[in-house]
Amino acid sequence: MAGNQSAWGIDVGVSSLKALKLRRDGERVIVEEFEVIEHDKFLTEPDVDRDALVRSTLQKFMSKHSIRRDIVFIGVPGSTTFARFVKLPPVETKKIPEIVRFEAVQQIPFPLEQVNWDYHTFQHPDSPDVEVGIFAMKKELVAHVMSNFRAVGMNVQGVQMSPLAVYNAAAYDGMTEDKGTVVIDMGAEHTDLVIMEQGRMWLRSINIGGNHFTDALAKSFKQQFGKAETLKKTAATSKYQKQIYQAMRPVFADLVSEIQRSLGAYNSTHRDSRLEHIVCMGNPFKLPNLQKYLQQELKMDVTRLENYRRATVEKAAAFSEDILSMSAAYGLAIQALGHAAIDTNLLPIEIARSMMWKKKEPWFIGATAVIALGAGLFGWQWYSANSALHSSTHQAQVNANDHTLAELNDLKRDWGKITDDAKQAQDQIDKQFKLLALRRVWPGIYADIISSLPQSQPGSQNSIVLTDVMSDYTNALSAASVRAASAAGASGMGMTPTPTPAPTPAPAEGAAASQPAVSDHGFVVTISGYISSGRTLPQQRDIVKQFQESLVKHAAIDSKKPYFYQGDPSGVEYSGDTVKASAAGFAGGGFGGGAGGAAATYKPWGNAKGPFWNAFFADITGYKPPAAPTDPSGRTTVNDAQAFDVPYAIDLKTTRESNPPSPKQLTGAFWFSLKVKVHVRDDVK
Repeated sequence: MAGNQSAWGIDVGVSSLKALKLRRDGERVIVEEFEVIEHDKFLTEPDVDRDALVRSTLQKFMSKHSIRRDIVFIGVPGSTTFARFVKLPPVETKKIPEIVRFEAVQQIPFPLEQVNWDYHTFQHPDSPDVEVGIFAMKKELVAHVMSNFRAVGMNVQGVQMSPLAVYNAAAYDGMTEDKGTVVIDMGAEHTDLVIMEQGRMWLRSINIGGNHFTDALAKSFKQQFGKAETLKKTAATSKYQKQIYQAMRPVFADLVSEIQRSLGAYNSTHRDSRLEHIVCMGNPFKLPNLQKYLQQELKMDVTRLENYRRATVEKAAAFSEDILSMSAAYGLAIQALGHAAIDTNLLPIEIARSMMWKKKEPWFIGATAVIALGAGLFGWQWYSANSALHSSTHQAQVNANDHTLAELNDLKRDWGKITDDAKQAQDQIDKQFKLLALRRVWPGIYADIISSLPQSQPGSQNSIVLTDVMSDYTNALSAASVRAASAAGASGMGMTPTPTPAPTPAPAEGAAASQPAVSDHGFVVTISGYISSGRTLPQQRDIVKQFQESLVKHAAIDSKKPYFYQGDPSGVEYSGDTVKASAAGFAGGGFGGGAGGAAATYKPWGNAKGPFWNAFFADITGYKPPAAPTDPSGRTTVNDAQAFDVPYAIDLKTTRESNPPSPKQLTGAFWFSLKVKVHVRDDVK
């Protein structure tokens, strides 16, 4: 909206409509027009047609002001909207929208397709922390608000939450004075509390407003609501001033209590906060004692809005009477002109798109006319040139050109066939060489993995069962991720990611010569398995950690092996579950499989027993099977398939007294998946 020169902000409240028109004047703005029109009745009165009252008030406004050429932004009450503030983890800027959408799904208590939502990021220049505000309103409520404006023929370009409009007004006008500031905007039914501090904001809507003071007076003096409202407005000059304030005192106390509760909630999540200043706005603050009461109870400097610092008001005397109720309309108009600190917009996307095309319609008509004229001129030029080309004078040259082009096309086609054949041949050569690539590395890696298992250590009472070892080769290992699922993603699968470690500091100057050059090609190896001995969860995590540390030590960066390891504790995923051996497989879910409901049978090697069955049979069952029979020369007397089936054929469901024993119940065992980077040294091919 930065290109528009004038705009209206319209705030429709319970008791009245407040509207304000701003015109751009360099870095400042000019208040050209303003209007306050009271509804015929309060919108909260029983048995009133709210929509009819609002439309009647809008018609009165339209009869006084021409807004056809101006941008219009409208406000919606904070009590009908939804706001949440979330601190983001340190991520790249381009990934923020994806993370915010995930947070929106978690925070908004409705499906996203049922709401209009937007977000804004807050960050202080001196802090790396990023906080995001997520703002939403149900689509049906937005459509209902818009229907009243469309019914009177008013085009609306923006829908903003009233507390955010107040924030934009305060931020643009410098009301905070670079202090931690609490803005209190009191309406007829609700009070919006907006906190502005260190480049961030926080808000809450309190269900206390000016009408609550009126209700207290009506009850105390036994008067009708209308007469009690008049009594409230004339309290400063009434001879019953003392009795009036005494009747309203309980509402004063309730308001202070809610404000203190809100400030406590904010301070509990922002330990570094320093709130020093309160700015009050809204017509109820015309009550003289209210400002003084807040200052005494909250022990903070409390000021009442008296003027706008960055706006020139053409009718200043009349405007000063209504300035307390104009902040939301002021902030809406500021946003429409493109000066807002927060530019979120809850306008339905289909309405915004329709208005955008309608606005551009005259330009499209002009562009179409220009294109049509250009096409006509081009067509006439082509016709003239084509007629001259096919005349008898130029026909021989045309035929010679056609013959040359045909020969060139034939050569191009032949060359394409040659390059395709060469590419296919090169691919075949590359595949053959890959069969031999890195052949020195994998036997060592497998040996390191097996020797790093806890059961391979003398005297160890712990054991790990491996179910799979997989790898991915890459030429950019430094960019490859070995991190487990994020905290949010893992929580839905029953996993517990470990904290991300601090990055390794760069070597000091002159130290590079003593460290081997780090290669950037190799494998990301994924090792999957589970702890086969019953332990507490912290103990089992420690077993996996020790396994990873032991593996990394087998080939450190300064070793003489053709490769070295790089581990990361954040590259481990855990899934707590109970595992039980059986002839059919293992009961328990693996990753996510045991969460909720009966555990499904898990077969870590598929339908076949796989290469790890024999190696870990004893760990799984607690029973060491007899060796296959051999002949005098030491060779087995059964074929490979029979030898493979020797341990598997044992009945695992026999009683404890029989041989072999019953399968072990691995109480508290859980699955893990461990990722390790294997850097292959540059001189290894």
